[in-house]
Amino acid sequence: MALDPQITTLKASGTYRFEFDKSQVVSIPAEQTRLVIGFSKKGPVNTPVFVPDTGFFKQVFGDIDRNLEKKDSYFQRSCLVALERGPILALNLLRLDDDDDQIEAIKFATACTPYSIQDNSGDDYPYSGFFNQDKFWFPDTEAFLNNVGYSTSYSGSGTTNDLLDVTNIGKTPISVIIRKAAPENVNGFNVTVKEWYGAANVPGYLNGDSLISDFMVDVFVIDGNWGGEFSSPNPYERFDSDPTFQTYFNKTKGMLRKINPDDGTDTKLQEFFNEDEVDLIAQYTSSLLPNFIDQLGNNLFVENMVNRDSATTGCYVTVNEDLFDGETMLDGVPAGIDLIGHNLEWVQQNSAQTDINFLSYEDTIAADLEFCRETADVQTIPMADADGTVAVNTAGDITITVLSTSGAYADFVSMSAAGVGLGTYIQMNDPGSAFFFVPVINVNVTPTVVTVTLSPVNAAPTDFDMSMAIALNYLNPADIDQVSMEWTDATPYAPGPAGVSTANIVGSIGTTLYSQYTTGALTTGDESNFGVAGDTTRCWLDFNTFDSAFFYTGEPLQNATDIGTISDPDYYIPSVRVTPYEDEDFTSPVIAPNVFTGNTVFQLDTDLVGYTGAIHDTFWTSGGVAAPSHCLVVQSLKGSMNQTFEIIASSATEPTLYPNQILIESPNTDTIVGNYLVHQEGDASGGQPSRLTRINVVKGGQTTADYPAIPVGVTALLIECQSEILIRNIGGDDTVELYYPIDSWIDYFNIFTLDGFTLRADYSIPDGTNDRQNEILNDTLAGTNLAGALTDRDIISYRYIVDTFGNGIESGSKAIYFTLCKDRKNALAICNAPSVRDFKDSTDPIFTDATGSLSTRFISTGGDLALNPTVRYSLPSITQGASFGCFYFPYMLVRDLGKNITVIPAPYVSNNFIDKYATALPWSIVAGVRRGVVGGAGVVGIEFNLDKQDREYLEPFGLNPIVFQRGAGPTIFANKTAQQTIKSALSSINCREVVIYIQDGIEAILKNYLFEFNTAQTRLEIKTLADNFLSTVQNDDGVYDYRNIMDETNNPPEVIDQNIGIIDTYIEPVKGLEILVQRTTILKTGAISTGNFQ
Repeated sequence: MALDPQITTLKASGTYRFEFDKSQVVSIPAEQTRLVIGFSKKGPVNTPVFVPDTGFFKQVFGDIDRNLEKKDSYFQRSCLVALERGPILALNLLRLDDDDDQIEAIKFATACTPYSIQDNSGDDYPYSGFFNQDKFWFPDTEAFLNNVGYSTSYSGSGTTNDLLDVTNIGKTPISVIIRKAAPENVNGFNVTVKEWYGAANVPGYLNGDSLISDFMVDVFVIDGNWGGEFSSPNPYERFDSDPTFQTYFNKTKGMLRKINPDDGTDTKLQEFFNEDEVDLIAQYTSSLLPNFIDQLGNNLFVENMVNRDSATTGCYVTVNEDLFDGETMLDGVPAGIDLIGHNLEWVQQNSAQTDINFLSYEDTIAADLEFCRETADVQTIPMADADGTVAVNTAGDITITVLSTSGAYADFVSMSAAGVGLGTYIQMNDPGSAFFFVPVINVNVTPTVVTVTLSPVNAAPTDFDMSMAIALNYLNPADIDQVSMEWTDATPYAPGPAGVSTANIVGSIGTTLYSQYTTGALTTGDESNFGVAGDTTRCWLDFNTFDSAFFYTGEPLQNATDIGTISDPDYYIPSVRVTPYEDEDFTSPVIAPNVFTGNTVFQLDTDLVGYTGAIHDTFWTSGGVAAPSHCLVVQSLKGSMNQTFEIIASSATEPTLYPNQILIESPNTDTIVGNYLVHQEGDASGGQPSRLTRINVVKGGQTTADYPAIPVGVTALLIECQSEILIRNIGGDDTVELYYPIDSWIDYFNIFTLDGFTLRADYSIPDGTNDRQNEILNDTLAGTNLAGALTDRDIISYRYIVDTFGNGIESGSKAIYFTLCKDRKNALAICNAPSVRDFKDSTDPIFTDATGSLSTRFISTGGDLALNPTVRYSLPSITQGASFGCFYFPYMLVRDLGKNITVIPAPYVSNNFIDKYATALPWSIVAGVRRGVVGGAGVVGIEFNLDKQDREYLEPFGLNPIVFQRGAGPTIFANKTAQQTIKSALSSINCREVVIYIQDGIEAILKNYLFEFNTAQTRLEIKTLADNFLSTVQNDDGVYDYRNIMDETNNPPEVIDQNIGIIDTYIEPVKGLEILVQRTTILKTGAISTGNFQ
């Protein structure tokens, strides 16, 4: 025999003492957490949520959903019942299809970018794509970025670069406002980047002279839909008729920020938040810089602050952190982070953009906007070989049918039907017709024929000549981009050469004039100068959207042939009307005495202001430059966001000044702290962006005694900026250019509504059918990452799965639960058998006898087999994990809202399983009057009274009956797993439970020896601990006997060489007294005392 290793170490003579403690008692705490699986319309999806109490549950998942209970889904009630015995894990299953289950996300621009860069309407993306799905689902910023298709490198000015993307992962709409952080919210952060990080540690993506506050935003999250409908020219028009909110909104531009223009804060916005109907559910002041930490150690990164509340608000954001690599400058560059407007200097010089649209800010930045005459571009079909017919279909609509052999086939195929957008319009061509343009309402194309359906309003088949003799004119949507004088004849369907005098100009949808108005670049109150050189007149413009009845097909607009009238008013063209007024009060419109004479179009008559009879068609910019012929120039109200003024001196002319200082003549009300001067003009080629520098100090009362460059008798202001000021010499004078903060000249906020996820009744929500129930269970739990995580004992700990669905009439009923428990190897599924109603309503198979009564015999056979059913009801097989779960029947009868209803038994039964941990043993049998009485709030009985004969059918089949016991109430009356076709110890629930307990216990012992040496001593220690553990189980009536083997017999060299150690455990589980027989024998007198009996 090999010597003990400790003995072999002894070298010197003497006595030695070794002690071996083999009496350790291993205490293995029994896991008793329940995983309740089901469906909820509210709450996190596809991830277990630890629920400590009912208050928390209702906050996250809501209260009992009785509508879902009508569809055999009892998740909320089941969880609330289970919570009567302690905390649970709640798993809300959501089945998704990426093509149909999508939500909106908005990629916010974080720089003063043109309107087109930030799509205010957002885009739709798969809902599942916003989650990390590796195991349990959770919202994930990296998944968010991948879902919306971000770039890991800076993509230039044509994109937002995903520096702030926002979505709503909740199931109710929210509205979002994002602004540059208000000054009162960033006290303590008005320090430079160099001061914050230290001059030697400025991140490579930041400019050291920027303020930390320049990268901070205020995020407001509002419950409900308050956002703009950005597909409409008037996104906020719905508020016009609201007596409470009409004062807050401009139908085109959005939420008014201030009550008075001079207010220092957004007073109107705050007043809006104070309205009773407005629920501001969250507000954050946070940084766009990843993981920005304040002086108190708080993480103010917008992702961290907003996303920590996403479970309750729904609002979820992501920032493309890959761009903050220290090598890419993001501060002040186009499509980077520029909440100041550094690049407005460059874009104005180069006419690179006419508007801005970022965060909740949107407005024009161009003083002069130009719109030139455009006509509708009529297309013509020669009809030389039309090979077509015109008719009226059964609905009364006009149809034109053209064969593919015709040369006109391709033209008709190119046409489109009016729907969400414009469609095609075909002009009548019969000589006797009114020559209206008739809208196309349907196009049906096949390889052999195309059929175009037209509106019959004010039109008939006889208006179209298909004889191949007369050409056919039409307009496709792309052809309808007209800017023209407006035709306003008194009889719209009979235009004549003498329309009502007007100076109105119209622009149809699809034109820049229309889009500039609908996006807010143009607004009522804008101005225009017209006339001749040196003698111009100013007018004020009023803008309104309307539906135009006319196409303007000729230029100049002189007679009726230049007009095309639309036949059906339902298909008039969305347009904007520009009406000029002589006065800014809009009381005296400018008129044109005869707009159909002369050779030009855009005449704005000046007769009322001294130019009798003269018609002037030239428009002028604010700088006095004549516009091209036939072009209107609008001087926008918001164009003046900057100004240039002369200075007295700079460091170049006054040596005592620094490059960041200048002297200007006092007074100057615009040079105040917080405004900006141009620091860097930028490369005219566009390669180098411009940059502004903040005015930090304004010191008045400066005279020649302070600075010799100040003329005698002049009082000056000393202006000091954050960095060097750009000095331009214009006409021999030194000048600087001042810019106002964006906050000071944008009067409105855009509000963005994110609807969140909408559950689809035809896909994700239980509908009462077994098929839908299985689709939900199998698509989420069969072979998915979620299922893999649920079966991993190191990831999640639970002891029971509680079924919250009804139904289950199928082969291998609810096998998904059993498979999960089998793969996990230490959980038991507590499941609901179909209800009595389900059995009686079933038509394939049938479970009723000739009288229509439920037959438990047919349940035990899987249906009435004499009728040859296509489906046979059965429980899970051994390969599906039959011994890892159990079924209970029938439903419980509970009192709910003043009436008795039937509900599933599993959550109530699960409470009995939990109770035994307090009053008995983990493997105690949950049945009978001691541990099997089923109770709970509202329980009054059971759905169906089972007699002994019923139980004789149900128990051998594998359904555990709940019967009504006098003096006790509803009582579980069996101890069966679903494994009943092949009988074994595991056909009893208590045996499965003791096996789970023993395996958990021995596994806990083994974990302590992982990566220890595989020696005889180690194996002996493990066996000893396992023996001690099983001895306690044996003493508590868990097993009759046991044996553990872990020696050289099951750990031969070939096993050891694979770094494997094996312990074999043999047990004889204790069986229950499921059938007790009382035998009484009557004897003759004296038979007992004499022993004369057997």
